[in-house]
Amino acid sequence: MQKGHWHFLIVGLVIGQIFIQAVGDRITALPTWMHADWFLDTITILWWYTAAWAVVRGADLFFWQRLYGVDTPGVPRPRRELTDIFDIIVFIVATGIIVVDVFHQPISGVFATSGVVAIILGLALQNTLADLFAGLAINIERPFKAGDWITVDGIQGLVLFTNWRSTHLRTRAADDMIVPNSVLAKARVNNHARPTQINVLAMNIPLRYGFDPDAIQTLLESTAATAEGVMTDTYPFVVLYEMLPGHVIWRLHVYIDDFAKLNRVRGAVHMAILRALHTAGLDHLLPNQHLWVHGAEEISSFPMDK
Repeated sequence: MQKGHWHFLIVGLVIGQIFIQAVGDRITALPTWMHADWFLDTITILWWYTAAWAVVRGADLFFWQRLYGVDTPGVPRPRRELTDIFDIIVFIVATGIIVVDVFHQPISGVFATSGVVAIILGLALQNTLADLFAGLAINIERPFKAGDWITVDGIQGLVLFTNWRSTHLRTRAADDMIVPNSVLAKARVNNHARPTQINVLAMNIPLRYGFDPDAIQTLLESTAATAEGVMTDTYPFVVLYEMLPGHVIWRLHVYIDDFAKLNRVRGAVHMAILRALHTAGLDHLLPNQHLWVHGAEEISSFPMDK
């Protein structure tokens, strides 16, 4: 059945429920088998579940989609957990009404039975419930949202969505990483989209001794400012970070406004610095290692302790 036909079905069922008393005297004209209790109960059950489905679809169409956006292929709505819980509650309410109205069971008995079932399920699904409540806390606190770049346990990823069990991230390797909500709630998370989209990228530049500090500082800062992806309204700066026996570590800081391009910007800055050092004739400042391989004759000529 096409999507548009469902709307006509819902409207017809609602109108039938409203006017069923007005046409009660005409029911006797229907075939005898339609007067059976099982048939009327089946119609009632179908009506209640159809009404619940109409409420769920209406909430999605007129509220959730306007609030959280529309699902895209391969990427569900960002805050999926709240909408799923709402749908479950609607169908639970419809089921309770059916139990009381169709099967004529007391509501107290339904709650008592559901309480026992809830205890059993709670013991059997402790980890799942932990993920569920952790997901609720994440959705309420909102430490991150869909589209934010975050770092979890040293792994950087783009937040896709959070459902009732886990949060889905898209890593820089274009893989989907699924993190259980209970694990995410206990982890140390860095949100690179807050408080602003501007991030500071720090890079270590090792150089050998024998340079003019002021000239090197000027060269590194001016070169980094020309690299693609580096913000131009906030000038890079460099500090002499560490002095080691063989070389010096300069720490260069540049500002970027698109964390997704962090690796590309880092590579562009390193490439620009290499070209600048080569153009300035300062290749000798780049760290290198010397390896001497001695032959057997040379080794035999070394003085040995006797």
